[in-house]
Amino acid sequence: MTRFRVLLAVLLVASGCGGGSETAAPTTTAAPTTTAAAPATTAAPTTTAAPATTAAPTTTAAPTTTVAPTTTAAPTTTAPPTTTAAPTTTAAPTTTAAPTTTAAPTTTVAPTTTAAPTTTAAPTTTLAPAPTFEASTEFAEFPDATRAAFLTAVEEEFAKAFPKAGMSVAVFDGTRLWTHALGIASDTAPMTSTTPMVIRSTSKTFLSALMMTQIEDGLYELTDTVESLLSDHPDYGLIDLPNVNTDVTVEQLLTMTSGISDWSQDHPAMTAIMLQEHWKPADNFSRIAAPFVEPGSYHYSYANSILLGLIAVHKGGKSANTLLQEAFFEPLGLSGGLVPEVTQPADTAEPYDELATYGLGTGFGNLRAGPMAALKGKDSRISWVGAGIVSTPENIARWGYELFSPSGSAISDGAQTQLIDSITVETDISLSGIGVHTYGYYIGMADVSLSDGTRITTYTHPGGGGGRTSHLYYAPSLDVSVSVLANSMTAHDPGSCQYQGWGYMSVGECMAGGIFSDLLGMSVQTSWEDPRGS
Repeated sequence: MTRFRVLLAVLLVASGCGGGSETAAPTTTAAPTTTAAAPATTAAPTTTAAPATTAAPTTTAAPTTTVAPTTTAAPTTTAPPTTTAAPTTTAAPTTTAAPTTTAAPTTTVAPTTTAAPTTTAAPTTTLAPAPTFEASTEFAEFPDATRAAFLTAVEEEFAKAFPKAGMSVAVFDGTRLWTHALGIASDTAPMTSTTPMVIRSTSKTFLSALMMTQIEDGLYELTDTVESLLSDHPDYGLIDLPNVNTDVTVEQLLTMTSGISDWSQDHPAMTAIMLQEHWKPADNFSRIAAPFVEPGSYHYSYANSILLGLIAVHKGGKSANTLLQEAFFEPLGLSGGLVPEVTQPADTAEPYDELATYGLGTGFGNLRAGPMAALKGKDSRISWVGAGIVSTPENIARWGYELFSPSGSAISDGAQTQLIDSITVETDISLSGIGVHTYGYYIGMADVSLSDGTRITTYTHPGGGGGRTSHLYYAPSLDVSVSVLANSMTAHDPGSCQYQGWGYMSVGECMAGGIFSDLLGMSVQTSWEDPRGS
């Protein structure tokens, strides 16, 4: 009886949804008897065509019209949903694969064309002439015996180094100059004392000095932030990105403690930077993949030098190369220029390196002889003013003297003191591994080992990468500057001085150590052994 009442109720509700005017039809509710059979047939809703047999209520033709539910087979006609298989035609979304055509966003790479500001890199296209390099004749030479000792220290270390291409060295003490070159500059030319080389990160000593000069001129302060100095820069939109901390200060940038990550570990990113048709420094920030961290600890990052360069140029109102020429090269009588803002000299030493590093197979070879040739002259885009100076060992040795010596005139005495006093930040393995244990405003401090095992304090900045290395050492106790440049990674590899427990002595350090040893009146002994037995 309960099932009967429920079924009756359902039928009543159903008839109510069909049309209230025929509510008299409850008379035909006798049909429930048929509905009793219906349950059996209800299994076959198809046989609900049996309602056709309930055509007895034909009189309740309205329900017959409720047979329209049969016509609700129109849902069959709603098979237009089959035509709604037009969704198949809505496979037009396949045509909405036009999004593939919306790969026009690729054409939205027109932002690259928005790199039209890139055309502001037109200054890059209006390159300054290549600097010329000649051996100096204005300085006396060191005594014969000293020069012979220098030669021994340099040639023995170079002979023991592998792999190698060429190397050039200079020593300067304010009045005396000695230079020497070994190996090859290219597959067809020997290395000479006047062969130009890109000095990589040793360039940062010039950038540091430029910043110190501008600060002294009142253009900004060490405590000023990126945002306060660059918010009105036309490319600030390319700088103020999630992975760039615009609250960091000039001082944090100079000491590599900004916490901003780098793109230098991502070879595809670096290649993209070098091959970008219209490039400008601010473009590089889009290549930072990792979020910035809290400022404070040393972490090497090219982002720092790009930001500092943008500040210097923005506040100085001239190109980076022009600022460097006017502040240092011209007044000090030095030769050099900033690539890519100057035409790279045709005789610049070609870089050599392990080809496997660049996916070019195995073996040691010229990076400009094959697929890497397209990158020629574009290496400095990675760090710009922080890595793009092209010069010679003579000019860099003289620069080190002018920057660090009490007799030097690159910067004021006050700025020089501030620069040297800044060397307090502990470095990480990227620098400590080659002997630079503390860092300041783009300069470091290293203890160079001498022939007898003692050590001598130097102010320094190394540079390396892409088949080029450089070392600049100034020894305050001797008032002497030494520059070692190579067109391979030789200068950063261990020399005959070998390992020292916590790191190693590079070929460049061994050469400098031999030179300093002789200047101290010690015998030159390049095969030095650590007395601690490590």
